[in-house]
Amino acid sequence: MWTSETLEWIDIELTSFCNIKCKGCFRVLSDYKDDILNKTYLDLDTIKEKFQKEMFPNIKIINFCGSVDEPCSHPQFHEIVEHFAQWGCHINVATNGSLRTTSWWEKLAKIMPPSHRVTWGIDGSDELSEVYREGSSFKKVQQNFKAFIAAGGQSVWQFISFEHNEHQLETAKQMAKDEGFKDFKTIISHRKDTKEVKHKRAKADSNPGERACISCKYANQKRIFVNHMGNVIPCCHLNSKMLEFPVSGKHKDRFEDILVENDYMNDINLKNVTLDQAMNSKVWNGIKDSWTDDVRIPKCESTCAEKIRDKFIKEQL
Repeated sequence: MWTSETLEWIDIELTSFCNIKCKGCFRVLSDYKDDILNKTYLDLDTIKEKFQKEMFPNIKIINFCGSVDEPCSHPQFHEIVEHFAQWGCHINVATNGSLRTTSWWEKLAKIMPPSHRVTWGIDGSDELSEVYREGSSFKKVQQNFKAFIAAGGQSVWQFISFEHNEHQLETAKQMAKDEGFKDFKTIISHRKDTKEVKHKRAKADSNPGERACISCKYANQKRIFVNHMGNVIPCCHLNSKMLEFPVSGKHKDRFEDILVENDYMNDINLKNVTLDQAMNSKVWNGIKDSWTDDVRIPKCESTCAEKIRDKFIKEQL
């Protein structure tokens, strides 16, 4: 299902740092966030050792998009991008855009080959974007994307549509076109309001739902996730549980049992194994086996069964 020879897409969460607090994020929802966040970087030496082009002959996408991080907060981000820039695959950077100086963004545009892109999370055509992306600065984001685009950088505007901002969607599209963005991606949230996120997520995690066949989204995309601690896991959806487990010490479901039973830090962490070894580890086999067992991992079932999902609409400008 997953091997280094067939792998096409790697999500890399570079840090546990971020300068904002989105209302649906782990940073807001977790009871253990203060014990986990704003502490760790995936170091450059590990990246250079464990991620080498010849190891992944069919790689198509390197995606700097974690579940808790702002990738541009990594102090060696330019060097990391330079490492992957010669791979001949597509590099995507997902950012809230409100960190760094305009000169930093201009340098990034020069480092990234023309086909690579930065996806800017901007959920409004003005300061309304700051409602969901609490702590962001719309004006700062504007300055940064203008500098990046003017220096030759390719950009995508990502707009998460909620009830409070959906009236600005068409204005944002036109603004993106005028500013030189190449694409506009709309995420139509299934949540009625951001204040309901915690309740709905808790409900989803505690209700495994019907016994339907689990078809792993990441496996189908030949895609994996590496978090800022260096743990290699099948998808981003398991990351919050992966991060909470060492500090909470609580066995909540089958996933935590698999971690404990297989000494996960020695089984899937890049300090001790290669990506290929992690994908063939006891932890990964336990996760895959759970999909057909009587006791499943609730997160796998709630994420990869037929549920109400966000809709993604990408338009070329």
